[in-house]
Amino acid sequence: MTEHETSKNHLNAVIDYSRRSKAIGRIDQQLSQQAEDLAKYWTEVLRRTISVIVFISERGLAFRGENETLGSPKNGNYLGILELVAEYDEFLNNHIKTHGNRGSGHTNYLSSTICEQILQIIGKRVFNEIIARIKQSKYYSISLASTPDEGHLDQLTLIFRYLEDYTPVERLLTFMPNQGHKAKDMFQSLENFMKENDLDIKNCRGQSYDNASSMSGKYNGLQALVIEKNDLAVWVPCAGHSLNLVVQSAAGCCLSAISFFCFYGRTFSFFSLLQLRGTRF
Repeated sequence: MTEHETSKNHLNAVIDYSRRSKAIGRIDQQLSQQAEDLAKYWTEVLRRTISVIVFISERGLAFRGENETLGSPKNGNYLGILELVAEYDEFLNNHIKTHGNRGSGHTNYLSSTICEQILQIIGKRVFNEIIARIKQSKYYSISLASTPDEGHLDQLTLIFRYLEDYTPVERLLTFMPNQGHKAKDMFQSLENFMKENDLDIKNCRGQSYDNASSMSGKYNGLQALVIEKNDLAVWVPCAGHSLNLVVQSAAGCCLSAISFFCFYGRTFSFFSLLQLRGTRF
């Protein structure tokens, strides 16, 4: 196959094909031009939508509103900004007039489905870039914590701290499904993530968690399991959690504060229970 591709006859045939494809008046010229124009058109649409998506993402704003109707004041930041740009962009203005609000089954590249797909692609590229920078830095420290999401389901947050041009940077890298609250379960999740992304735990130089025994325990905690793999990963108590414990102890000396926070906690639990049951207010 390689010999054929480098043969004189094949190369001459490729040159003749390229010359004839540029010739005026060939039978598929109009069809080829139509396909090229169509590709350019949708490329211009995507350039504008991606710019808006990046703008909203960088500022941490919400994308969607109460509806996805162009022209509605409640259609969210994504469609709202596209409409604003369209006021000064004739191309986008004509596109919205022609393809907007046509319903499902009609391609316009403005739907929430396309938006989410683009976000996933961008997110994957950002993730890979961070992983590449961690590998370039080589040494890093980690912080792992369990936090509930909007549905009150626990998930593990993994944060890396490393150097870029001698400047320390901190990146929230991923949310991992929580396999359990035991140290070995969390360590297994961490180890799986490291293997999937070709990161060597031997290069870890620091670890920081809260003060729970499952995290900070010297013998059976998460820090102990990491040190078993790498005794250079020094554990440092999380300053934020330590401050919370100080505040909690200080508040425990005040009866008014105890009464307030007990009431606050019961109120939160009550409304959380109603939300789980789907009760509307």
